[in-house]
Formats: sequence, structure tokens, C-alpha cells
Amino acid sequence: MPPHGKIGQAYKAQHFKKSFKRLALDFKPQYPLFIIVAIFLIASAIFTVVCPLLLRNILNGLEGDILIVNPDMTISINWTNTLTSFGLMLGLYVASALFNWAADFIIVTIAAKYAYNLRSQVRDKLDKLPLSYFDSHTYGTILTRGTADVDTISQSLRSIINQTIYSIALLISVIVAMLVSSWELALIAFAIMPVTIAVTITIAIKAQKQFSKYRTKLSQLEGVAEENFSGYKVIKLFNMEEKTQKDFAIVNEELTHADRWSQFLSSLIFPSMRFISNLGFVFVCVVGGLLDDIANMVAFFLFLNLFQQPFQNIGQISSTIQSTVAAGERIYDLLDQEEETPDREDAINDESVIKGEMILKDVAFSYTKDKPLIENLNLEVHPGDSVAIVGPTGAGKTTIVNLLMRFYDIDNGQIILDGHETREYTRKALRGAVGMVLQDTWLFEGTIKDNIRYGRQDATDEEVIDAAKKARAHHFIKTLPGGYDFMLNEDGTNISQGQRQLLTIARAMISKPRMLILDEATSSVDTRTEVEIQSVMNKMMEGKTSFIIAHRLSTIKNAKMILVMNKGKIIEKGNHKTLLAQNGFYAELYNAQFSGRNPIAPQEESDT
Repeated sequence: MPPHGKIGQAYKAQHFKKSFKRLALDFKPQYPLFIIVAIFLIASAIFTVVCPLLLRNILNGLEGDILIVNPDMTISINWTNTLTSFGLMLGLYVASALFNWAADFIIVTIAAKYAYNLRSQVRDKLDKLPLSYFDSHTYGTILTRGTADVDTISQSLRSIINQTIYSIALLISVIVAMLVSSWELALIAFAIMPVTIAVTITIAIKAQKQFSKYRTKLSQLEGVAEENFSGYKVIKLFNMEEKTQKDFAIVNEELTHADRWSQFLSSLIFPSMRFISNLGFVFVCVVGGLLDDIANMVAFFLFLNLFQQPFQNIGQISSTIQSTVAAGERIYDLLDQEEETPDREDAINDESVIKGEMILKDVAFSYTKDKPLIENLNLEVHPGDSVAIVGPTGAGKTTIVNLLMRFYDIDNGQIILDGHETREYTRKALRGAVGMVLQDTWLFEGTIKDNIRYGRQDATDEEVIDAAKKARAHHFIKTLPGGYDFMLNEDGTNISQGQRQLLTIARAMISKPRMLILDEATSSVDTRTEVEIQSVMNKMMEGKTSFIIAHRLSTIKNAKMILVMNKGKIIEKGNHKTLLAQNGFYAELYNAQFSGRNPIAPQEESDT
């Protein structure tokens, strides 16, 4: 299944209701905590709204309760009432803040726990997915779902829950408080509400379109930048600096334009609402003056400020919900992928019983149903045999390796290992019995010692050094700072490709495998080192069933059996001398490496 979307494509939830419902159900065990959060936020909103009412009461009782006019016409302050009234207001504001903080704390705790569990689910799922999933999805896409998308949900949860509940509670509380205080002034506030909603939604929609465009252009710019940096040698080689600069400048200009408009439109929301709110202040002043109700007028100034807050959150909450549901949908797409067929309950889980007799009977396989690749493949390999597989690109050489290791399961036929179908072994036992050295080096961030020991975790330092010596890696390792404790970058990019290949060979040697698969294992080393490694390989392969994929045919001369593949079929079989004597496809491939002629290219017609 191909990854959703192309690079630079803004992603929106395809099934919003379904994904939203599933997200809500994910948090079902936390519903009691959500109820507590809701209670805290409602209390916080009510306390915030009560404070203007207290201020109104203080102003109404200013003369008599707070200020006392003495018989001699002097004015004194009733400090008891003053401190009590303003102390109560301060206490309510503090209580409101504490309730809000407590709600935040609970939500953050829920979000952190959810993110932890979801990342664990994604990690466990990746271990169960077949290789076909990774072949059809980019690593960036997979990593984004397990990191950025999980973080999007986790970080958005606080704003969605808190702002939604608090805004609703605040809006209802303010409306009730305004009606209680003065229905005349409340009508003025309600009159500006439709205008506020209309302006907010209109600007938010336009801003959201620009933000979507901005995200699209940002993704495009990141793609262009990544391509330019990763391929800078090729760019310089073909003198394409000017073109890449123009391409970058075009996308950069479009990004700047989208950024400018998105920021401008989003920044209009608050000034526009402030302008509408100020109009409300004016009308409240006029009507309040006519009613001669200064206390209510002051309280309404505070109410109007509170009244605007829920509407200010509309655009933000809507956008956050959209991005959160979209992130959830991407994660669910991963979690819902079909997993590898589980091992049988009675599967053999002992790799020590594997000797290396391999029989393929009428094996058929294709990556896609409409494009057959391997059909009716038959092969018999005895323990200790070295089998070389050669052929042009796309012939199916690496596919056979994938089938032997059960990275893919065959469509039809049988693959029998030591009298049992490979499906009768656990994948752990099957793969644990095989040492692999591939053209693509698999190295991890860490020391050289740890990378070699990855082949066998209980290997001693002496065994690590011995494996490195056999792989002809010891010499270059000793020249590095720290030697075997030298820290490799991710993918080992701080050493050469050839050195990385030597480390993977050492890692295979230390695992002491019963079978070997070598896929272009010496393709990245020089000829002299290749000859040395080949002699080591020959010793390592003694008594072990070995499959060797090679384009350099000189490296497989000594193989007991050479399979020549083309278009998913074995077209020739034999040893080096036999195949050369047949003067067939193998002979053409072999001779072409010395003549430079492509044996699978159509021959040009002679002029004569």
C-alpha cells in the first residue's frame, strides 16, 4: 500500500468522523479524569465570572459599606468590609487559577501517558509488519507517524480539552451573569455576538487556507533543500548550481508569500474582535449612563472582555482538532496494517537443528499480483554447498534471498529446509541460523565494538577483535581515535563505505552462522582487499550452505553451483567451467565484464 500523499501535499483527515470517534474511544479509560478536569474548569470559569459581580456589589455599596461619611462630613474607610470584599475577590481569582492549573496538570499527565502508550504501540507494530510495508513506504513517513503525529495528538490534547470546556463554561457563565446584572446591557453584548462570530469564522477560514498553503510550500522547500544537500556532489559535477538556486528561490518566494498572508490574516482576528469589543464598550457606556448604573457598567466592561474569549478560541480550536484528527488517522493507518503471518504454535524454535539442506519446489512469487516475477522455481541445495546467483538487474536474485529468509512468503510451492517447510520454523530460529552480509551496510550509532557485537551479544572483546582481524578490519580500526571504542554516527557516515562493509562482514563472522547469504558483500572494497576477504569468506563458508549474489563474476568462480537467473527463472545451472563451456547467457555475462559489452542490450545492426 503506497504512502498517503506526496511530498509537499497538505494532509487532511479523509474520514474525520470515524477517526475522531476512534480517538475519543482511545481515551475511554481516562473519562473519569476528564470529568474531574471538566469540574475544575467549570469552577475556574464560574469563579472568574463571579469576581466582576463582587466588584459591582462593592461599587454599589461603596457609600456605607466601604466609605463612611462621619457627622462632621469627614470620610473614613471601613477596613474590615474593604479587606473582606477585596480579599474575597482575590481569593476567587487565586482559586480560579489553582483549578485551572490542576486541570492542566491532569491533562498533561493523561497526554504524556497516552503518547508513551501510543509510541509503544507503533514500535510493537513495526516489529510485526512485513517487509513489504517498509518497501512501499519511505522511512520519513514511518518515522513521522511514530514521532511527530504522536506528539501532535499529545500536545494538542491540552488545548482542545481545556479551551473547549473552559470556553463553553465561561460563555454560559458570562451570559447568566450579564442577565442577572442588567438585561438591558446584556442585550447590547448579545447584539454584537453574531458580528463577532461572523468575523472570527470568516478570517479563520481564510487564514486556514493560507496556513495549509504555507505547510505545503514548507514541505516542498524542505524536500528541495534535502535533495540539494544530499546530492550536492552531483549538482556540482553537472554545474547545476544556478538551476537549483532558481528552483529554491521560486519555492522560497511562494513560501514567503503564503507565510506573509497566513500571519497577516491570523493577526487580524484579535484586532477585529478588539474593535468590535470596543464598540460594545461604547454602547455599554451610553446605555449605562442613561440608566445611571455606574456599578453595572464597570462590571460589564469586565464581562465584555470575558465574553470575547470563547470566540477568540474558535478558529484555533477548530484548526487544532483538524490537525489532531489527521494525525490520528495517519497513526491508525499504520496500526491497522496487515501484520506478518504469526509463527505456528508448534513451530521449531531451535536454530541448532538447522544443517542447511534447502529444496525449492515449484516456487512462485510476485510483489504485485498483475506482475509475475518468479514462476515454477525448482532448486536443490545440499548442506555445505556454495550457491552463486547471477543475472541482470531485476532477474529475481535478491527476491530469492527474501523468500529464503521469510521476509516475504511465497505465493505457491514449497521451500523445505532440512525436511521441514520454512514456515514450520519460527522466524527467530530461521534467521538466527543465517548470517547475512548485504551491499547496503547496516550500522548503528555507537561504538565499533558494539556494532560488531550486534551479531552476537555475548561475544567477548577478544572474539570481537578476532572477527575484525578475519574481516581485514582490525588495521583501520586501530588507526581511528579510540580504536574499537570509536563512536560511529548514524549509518556509520564518519567512516568510508568500504570500511563500513568490512564491519558488517566482521559482524556476520562473529555470529557463527550455520548458513550464509552474501549479497554483493565485497562490492565496496578495493580489489586487493576483496581478494583477502574472499579467502576469509571461503574459510568461513566451509561446511556451511552459502548463497552468494554477485555482479563481479570473478568472485564466484569457486562456487559449487552457479544459478543464472533472468526474468525470475533459472535459465542455466552449473559450475563456472561448465557454464563457460555452454557458451550461453552466463558466458556472455562473464565475457562482457572484460569486453565492456552489455549482453542484455539489443545489438546494433551492422552497417555492412
